[in-house]
Amino acid sequence: MNYDELKDILMKKIDQELYNYKQNLIKNYTPEQIINEAYEINFKEQIRDILDSSMLGRQEMKVLLKTDNVLGKLYDYWENLDGNIWGQLEDRVDEKITKMALLDYQKNKNREVR
Repeated sequence: MNYDELKDILMKKIDQELYNYKQNLIKNYTPEQIINEAYEINFKEQIRDILDSSMLGRQEMKVLLKTDNVLGKLYDYWENLDGNIWGQLEDRVDEKITKMALLDYQKNKNREVR
């Protein structure tokens, strides 16, 4: 089996996992509960996209093909990390707010000069 065929099989498996996960939510959760799961839905979709765009090695793909609930395992691993993304997000939010405040200050200052 060549690389592209192996990758296609892997992505079909991942897509099926994502579909099954979403179908389970639709069938067994209320709309409010699904909204509460939005973070996990989003990250599982992003993990799927990362896998699709990654140049995985043949051995890595074979391991993933043998693994049940790949998206769940990768999401759980992500979720249990130190939360570095939150620090980055917090920094970006603070940075943007500072820039917005500076621009507003400069606009107000320019109005006063006129």
